[in-house]
Amino acid sequence: MFRMHRSFALVSGLGLALFLGCGGSGSSRTSGMGTSATMNVHLVDGPIAGFQEVNVNIQKVEINSAGTWTTLGTPNRTVNLLNLVGGVDETLISGATLPAGQYGQMRLILGSGNTVKLSDGTVQPLKVPSGMESGIKLIVNFDVAAGTTKDVWIDFDAAHSIQVIMAGASGQYILRPTIWAFDKLVTGSIHGVLTDAAGGAPLAGATVYAEGFDGSGNAFLARTTTTDATGAYTLDLLPVGSTYYVVSQPVLGSTTLTVYDAKASDGFALSAATPVFTYSAAFTADTAVGGVSGNLTPLATSSQSDQVRLFQSLSTSSGNHTFILRSGMATAGTSTETYGFTSLPAGSYSLQALRATLNLDGTTTITSSTVQPATVTAGATATVNLTL
Repeated sequence: MFRMHRSFALVSGLGLALFLGCGGSGSSRTSGMGTSATMNVHLVDGPIAGFQEVNVNIQKVEINSAGTWTTLGTPNRTVNLLNLVGGVDETLISGATLPAGQYGQMRLILGSGNTVKLSDGTVQPLKVPSGMESGIKLIVNFDVAAGTTKDVWIDFDAAHSIQVIMAGASGQYILRPTIWAFDKLVTGSIHGVLTDAAGGAPLAGATVYAEGFDGSGNAFLARTTTTDATGAYTLDLLPVGSTYYVVSQPVLGSTTLTVYDAKASDGFALSAATPVFTYSAAFTADTAVGGVSGNLTPLATSSQSDQVRLFQSLSTSSGNHTFILRSGMATAGTSTETYGFTSLPAGSYSLQALRATLNLDGTTTITSSTVQPATVTAGATATVNLTL
């Protein structure tokens, strides 16, 4: 899936942000908002490595206006987020009636029994921090007109929502949700096909990012997907009114890997008039590969989780831009915290760590390390330590 604007809690062009934790209670109808409308709520996700399943029990979906929560529905079911990639969605709520008006928050109430199935087939509990007991909150901006049906998509970004805490020979898995909501009527998409430059074979299973740049010129991930068996991909739910670049550095195979050099498209300016674009590209395989890894200090506390981004400067027709090539969660132990990226074409990169701290009031604070350079050489793993 999918989005990581400024990481974990920061927002997209629609002004949608994530808050975790406390808030108002109750589920009564909002009053004084005119006649009723209808809302459908769908759940989607993006790809994540290292897990066969990520199972989340969603008990209730609520929406808020003027401090009053309205219950849209009670799915009360467990959803495997990893089934919701490549255009697949899960309908949580269908045909919920709610008063017309403007809504500023949504929240998901989670139940017990959340689990992850690891790559070796073992199943481990997925723990939910106590600060999220009142629900996972999303700041939204939905105007719901009387007599209409609003379709809302919630993107539960599993790839940047699971923190691994090592404990002896086994690990604990903690849910630190990165999540966004979108009104599909004001989004667009980019699609295309990725192939091997040598013979034109489709690149199946390649990770593809849609990226944008914030006001300071920093790249953010807007959407993540993978190519299908034909090499085709679709990056959907991209808010219009912004410019996006398609970025990919394919690493394919299971036991024997084929690594390709990264590429980035030119910028696509999505608007209401032109919401859909096409970008296809051929990639060149590279046998000179290495990696980069290191430690993060100070060690994250129980209320914190860390993400590390790997950047590379890539050429487009408008010049070189620094894009996010990969992004992943760090692993915390009792005394050390580590990260690592493997199967990287030899070359120049840079790295940055971002720390999300869950505050007592349920809000999240983001801090970041300085950006550090990294040189990857063939057959070796560079060491770059990051300080937050």
